[in-house]
Formats: sequence, C-alpha cells, structure tokens
Amino acid sequence: MPIVTLFADSEFGVRELLLAGGAIGIGVLLVGWGLLSRKREVPGHARDGAEKLTRELIDELEARAERLERLIERAENAISELRETEQRAAARPVIAEAKIRQVSPEPTMITDPVHREVCAMSDDGLNPVDIARMLQMPTGQVELILNLRGRRVAVRN
Repeated sequence: MPIVTLFADSEFGVRELLLAGGAIGIGVLLVGWGLLSRKREVPGHARDGAEKLTRELIDELEARAERLERLIERAENAISELRETEQRAAARPVIAEAKIRQVSPEPTMITDPVHREVCAMSDDGLNPVDIARMLQMPTGQVELILNLRGRRVAVRN
C-alpha cells in the first residue's frame, strides 16, 4: 500500500509541511536579524517587537513540531498494523480460499430481461447513452447495470 494513501485521511499533508517549513524559514530569518540588530543600535521598540515576534514564531514552531511527531507516530503505527495484517494474510492457507470458492458459486446478475438486453446491446458495441435512449431509461441506470456486470464503463460528467 503506498504511503500516500496512509496520509489521505490524516490531518498531515503537504500544506502543513509547507507551512511548517515556511514558518521555520521565517523564524531563522528573524533570529538572524535579531542577532545582527544587536550589533548595531536599534531603537528599543523595534528590538522588543522583533523579540516578541521571534518568541511567538518559536512557540508556533514547537507546537507544529509536536503535531508532526504525533502524526508520524500515528503513521508508523498504521504501517506496523498493515504489515502485521499482511503477514497474517500471507500465512493463511490457500486451501481455505479454494474451499470457499467451491461452496459459494458466484451469483449471476443477468436474471432480469432488461439487464440481459442492456448487456446484449453493450456487447454489440453500443455505448450507455445510446442504450438508454433506445430503451427509454436513465443513462445512469444503464451504466450501473454494465458496471455491476463487471464491464466498467466511463461514467459521463
């Protein structure tokens, strides 16, 4: 399973990484500016403002770092759970799958005459829109019938 899908439902994303990186960059610039400004005489109010802003940025960066650590921990836990599940699935006997397939035959969907007609028209090369028009039924219903059959059709937008 790709790592990207692990983060799909999490709060952690590219946007947060970019914001954290930008905040870190700004913090570094402000700290550097603060150090350089101490070498020269800078009015007190400007120095106080820069120090306050630097403290606020450092606090925010620390909060983001903690959040990132929690997200990384969650991701590592999810990865280890997936690996355990994969190992259990690999250890499962293949014979059981064969028995299950023998016991429960696949049901056939094409019992309805309308479904049979839709499938036959599709086999003849007609697209879902034409089939729907000819049978006077919604295009979505035709697409659903064909998709349930296992022959994926492109859904119109």
